[in-house]
Amino acid sequence: MTNLLLTFGCSFTYGEGLEFHHWQEKYPTTFDLYKNKVTYYPSSLIMISLDELVNYREKYRWSGILKNFLNFSLMTKNENGGNNYRNIERLEILMDYIKIEKNYAPKYCVFQFTNIIRDIVEFTNSTSFGGHDEGVRWLGVDLKKKLIENITLLDDPLRRSSLNETIAEVFMIIYNKLIEKFNELEEMGCKCIFFMGLEDFYSHHLIYDTIKESPYYLPINFNGNEYRSWDSMNKDCYLTLRQNIGVNDDHPCLASHKWLAHTLYKKYLELIK
Repeated sequence: MTNLLLTFGCSFTYGEGLEFHHWQEKYPTTFDLYKNKVTYYPSSLIMISLDELVNYREKYRWSGILKNFLNFSLMTKNENGGNNYRNIERLEILMDYIKIEKNYAPKYCVFQFTNIIRDIVEFTNSTSFGGHDEGVRWLGVDLKKKLIENITLLDDPLRRSSLNETIAEVFMIIYNKLIEKFNELEEMGCKCIFFMGLEDFYSHHLIYDTIKESPYYLPINFNGNEYRSWDSMNKDCYLTLRQNIGVNDDHPCLASHKWLAHTLYKKYLELIK
């Protein structure tokens, strides 16, 4: 029986940009040439093309560190970016597989929420994925219509509260679906945690009172302070790649990935007591 760590998230969980730490140490000349060219071409192309850099990223992202602490195998979404509802659908697919394949035992599932605006963009596109209306499928006709009507308020600070409430309503649908899946996983003997990786700054206050009461919620506490998200912690505490090693990138640096892995490991030990 193989114990599994399941992880889901966006580029923050993928470990985007961690390769620059290795690049700086081993190849300083080209690091200086490429550190400010953080687009899909050329820096990102190089980082996904060299095994040496790919292996470094996978080893030192928080999920790679955590799986070694736990001595578990890792089941994760090995794709960059993404949004919340698709990650939940991937979780559902993997859960179906694990229910059939009895040689795997899920023991710890960690879900990193990304900015809900990424889901909003998909939901407002009538054929957002494979020709299907994802907005209607997840939200229903009326809420999707309400969302489209309010999306025009995005740049109107005097009227944005209406949009914020709609965004919060969408978030709660996604959140409740995740909790449903977490409850199923717990029945399978798997401990579950979610945390805010990136958040919508404007609507966060409308959802915080609900998520903080969840037994599955991991608050981002660093040096005695609580932060809205891992992203806000990194930016406030100089733990981005930009602030740490001078790369034109605001993703978490190596020290931050190590911190999160330690935090999640300690939480798992608490949960299994």
